[in-house]
Amino acid sequence: MDVALSPLLFFDPADANVRERAVARRTERARERARRLYCARCRHPISDERERVTVNGGHTHTCTNPYGITYRIGCFRSAPGCAADGTPTLEHTWFSGYAWQVAYCRGCDTHLGWLFTGADAFYGLIVDRLTAAGPS
Repeated sequence: MDVALSPLLFFDPADANVRERAVARRTERARERARRLYCARCRHPISDERERVTVNGGHTHTCTNPYGITYRIGCFRSAPGCAADGTPTLEHTWFSGYAWQVAYCRGCDTHLGWLFTGADAFYGLIVDRLTAAGPS
């Protein structure tokens, strides 16, 4: 005797919801990773695209120091992966009213930019020293 079983007998709607939630969580984690910025040298997490800020009319700036070295920097509200070092100074600042300190990667001590402090604070991070590619 042949018995035909309906596939619906094996479908549990609760299991489908669990799977959908798991897929949604994985997708959100992938989006978060895609927004993170890492040190290009050691892949230590530095900041996040959501931390981008506009300073003096733009997010990115091309700045030249007194030694003639030109940097392209992006401005970020926070960069938890950086440590600032040195006494803040207004000397040769690129942003009027903002003192600066050198900012290093907490993972490998690579110079990543500067912390600027004034009415508020932001990091000016060297664009070429950041990557969206995280650790493998």
